[in-house]
Amino acid sequence: MKRLVMVVLGVGLLAMACAKSGASSLGPAPTGTGPSPTLTPPVNPSGAPSVTPAPNGRKLTFEVWLTKGGKLFVTKRTEPFDVAVGKLSLEALQRGPSASELGAGVATEVPPPLQPAGGQPGDFIGASIAIASLAGGNALVNVQPPWPVLQQGTPAARLAMAQIVYTLTQYSTISRVTFRGDTNLYSRAAFDDLLPAILVEGPVIGQRISNPVTVSGTANVFEATVSLRILDGNGKTVANTFTTATCGTGCRGDYSVSVPYSVDRVQMGIVEVYESSAKDGSAINVVDIPVTLTP
Repeated sequence: MKRLVMVVLGVGLLAMACAKSGASSLGPAPTGTGPSPTLTPPVNPSGAPSVTPAPNGRKLTFEVWLTKGGKLFVTKRTEPFDVAVGKLSLEALQRGPSASELGAGVATEVPPPLQPAGGQPGDFIGASIAIASLAGGNALVNVQPPWPVLQQGTPAARLAMAQIVYTLTQYSTISRVTFRGDTNLYSRAAFDDLLPAILVEGPVIGQRISNPVTVSGTANVFEATVSLRILDGNGKTVANTFTTATCGTGCRGDYSVSVPYSVDRVQMGIVEVYESSAKDGSAINVVDIPVTLTP
């Protein structure tokens, strides 16, 4: 999977982490015997990104890893550029799926930003999630208040951790993540089993696509064969093809294919990527990406 390689982003991550912690390494995991920190509500309880746009209006497009059907699902966000890209990405992750993504069955196990719950003073919902330190490619993430679910080792806990790990490790300066109170270091490989058989990295849900459109991602399917079709607003097939991933039948490979299609007007449509069953040829491991088609 392609990772963003931007030196300036790495400098921003490191500066942000050191500013928060004053530390240059992860150090030993806390014992948890100290006093509980005092929670304070966020300055912006709406969850909107608290970043300062660059004077030149520069934008940054980055990955946000959500969930669908109990597996990881990747989408993208474009925000005003900020050198603290780790913070920017975590804020976007905590905002969760967009309306169109929710409509397509996308979900999340990561709690929303910490905010007052109403009722009694000191009652909060959500969580504060931030990079506490960054050194040697290892990011220490602090979650406050601590998630009880993380201590239970539930499937939901693993998905939430995987979402954070995948979102942060898209950057070349972060290769592994640990969580405060947990001595383990997690790379993407620790959550390989949470990837779907077919992962579509592009296009993303709600995107206005060009013609032809490039469909890409990773897959672990029979004989590495990835099938796809494009459906117009009436459900009619306007493109039908297949491609081959770089690995398959037990290993995950990359795939990418340019697909021309034919529509006479701008309209809603679906890019459908799937595997043809080795048993009967039926479509399995189907991934539908609602998009806007253009002539």
